[in-house]
Amino acid sequence: MSLSSLLGCNDAAMTKRYSDLATQLDITDSDLANNWEAFSLSHDDADHTDANFALFRTFVQGMVKKNGPKEDRKRPAQVMGSPPPHPNVKAAKTESNISATMVGSSNTARISTSPGPGYEDRKNAGQIVAHLNVSLPEKAVMKDGDIGFTSLAPVKVDGSDYKCNVDKKYRYMFTTLPERARALDQRLTKMAGEMEKKYGMDNVSAVGVPCTEEVQVVGRICNEAHEGRINKTSVVLEGDRGNAGGARIDLSLEALKTYSVFPGQIVGIQGLNPSGRKMVAKKICEGVSKPMVKSKAGELMKLQYDDRNGQPLSVFAASGPFTTSGDLEYAPLVDLLAVASRLQPDAVILTGPFVDANHPLCKDGEVNLSDSDGNMIPVSYETVFQEKVAREIEIFFDEGPACPTQFILVPSLEDAFHDNVFPQPPFADRIKGGIVADIPGGEGIKFGTLGIEDIEDVVKQKQPQTHKRVHCVSNPATFKINDVVFGVTSVDPILALNTNQASVSINRMERMAQHLIQQQSYYPIFPAPKSAANLDLRHLDKFSMDVTPDVLILPSKLAPFAKDVMGSVVINPTTLAKGNTGGSYASITVHPMKREELEGDGEIEMEHKVAERARVVVQKI
Repeated sequence: MSLSSLLGCNDAAMTKRYSDLATQLDITDSDLANNWEAFSLSHDDADHTDANFALFRTFVQGMVKKNGPKEDRKRPAQVMGSPPPHPNVKAAKTESNISATMVGSSNTARISTSPGPGYEDRKNAGQIVAHLNVSLPEKAVMKDGDIGFTSLAPVKVDGSDYKCNVDKKYRYMFTTLPERARALDQRLTKMAGEMEKKYGMDNVSAVGVPCTEEVQVVGRICNEAHEGRINKTSVVLEGDRGNAGGARIDLSLEALKTYSVFPGQIVGIQGLNPSGRKMVAKKICEGVSKPMVKSKAGELMKLQYDDRNGQPLSVFAASGPFTTSGDLEYAPLVDLLAVASRLQPDAVILTGPFVDANHPLCKDGEVNLSDSDGNMIPVSYETVFQEKVAREIEIFFDEGPACPTQFILVPSLEDAFHDNVFPQPPFADRIKGGIVADIPGGEGIKFGTLGIEDIEDVVKQKQPQTHKRVHCVSNPATFKINDVVFGVTSVDPILALNTNQASVSINRMERMAQHLIQQQSYYPIFPAPKSAANLDLRHLDKFSMDVTPDVLILPSKLAPFAKDVMGSVVINPTTLAKGNTGGSYASITVHPMKREELEGDGEIEMEHKVAERARVVVQKI
């Protein structure tokens, strides 16, 4: 994609200035565009003017200086091994003679694998960067003798409650064009019916039918240009195949004071279309949300008071990459687990990438481990996950066998060892339990497994409860922890919306999160931007929302936030590692409802109202 398309800039002279700036700073067009998006968000959706260019140049120079020059991040260095960080646990694994030291491909210059100075020297650890309802109290750390909860917070991740979850691998790249068209049309027809019912839209006309009076239509927003960012002059409206034959007409938004549209969005329009070729919008309805979750009062009483003695639910949420760009030591993840070990949240939600396919030490397609003799052994990406993610979680439970924390792992399209398709199935061993191959230098290496089953084995040996402690879910996923419904995806729809919408509105971040809820989808953009998401439309229902989640976690490269959006708590914790330094994670505390609200008729269904009782803090690792 051209730089002008990435920036949404139609001025050739201005685009040339941006190109020269990228060359001067030795960064790619994509990096420059990402910095422009960050700058634009913090400057009220800035236009491409001379004044804004001067401000942006200062901004991007500061960002490049902060992250360090490119050549410094990739400088060759002597590889130095280090003793295992947990010798008591490592020594117990006598079957493995591989150390946890990771290095890059032996065919390329090696990169130091010790934690980068940028991360070690960070000054802002613990700094709060976003928050919601901070007037509510934090969860107290339990002490010996305190009356705690009587059981683990139940985590329901199966498809019995939410049919949108992918529960197993499926065959992809088999969707035909007719199947894609049919899936899109069925979604349009379904949402049109819901919008007509909720908003009382009577006598809805077909898109493209001329009329001298104001009419109401429902259709899908498309970009006439097919390529590049949509703008107010390239918006077209597409009707369904049944009533409109898939007709497309130009859509004028000039009469609207505020609007926010993007390709794939299903909208209701009230306006004039005298010619049948161009509609002038007077009002716009940007979708219809699914209802908030309701539960019986008796069930809420049991979950919040009978089982937990009125103690709040505590959840951490963090997103990959989990290691800095200069090494594979996973220091930010280790530090997060140390915080979790001390505070003992009920659950930790980790979204990928866990082994980032774009990491400098992984993107060449080869990663090496050193054995106990210092010999370099090429290993699979799965082994990296075993050593640096599964092993650290195993250590977490080994050092605190009574800890009530459960882990929920959400994959990413950028995970080097997993299917690159959306919706994405949950993590699973290629060979259940793995096998030990009889190859030179590979003694003790398990192939075909992620090592998650080993974690469960350790837990069951020391924990009388038989609950699963590590839950692998799909991407996206809708699941329930205790009484709270969570929705999570790692595909970054916020960034995709930010770079593919035409809008005149305030509270832009909130508006983008609102789009997902109103469109009942974790990824409502169609077609997806290049290199953003490989959509399998045959499974379009698997990235739809069955309900509006109480908490919606949307990790994004954009600025962190925590907001109440249409009754749902929407959180962007950003990434745990950013370049050579640390990122941030979210800490969520959901307090119980007042006991008197739940007493009485236990059959009465009540909304959870989590946005009123949730305390959210996004802070630096």
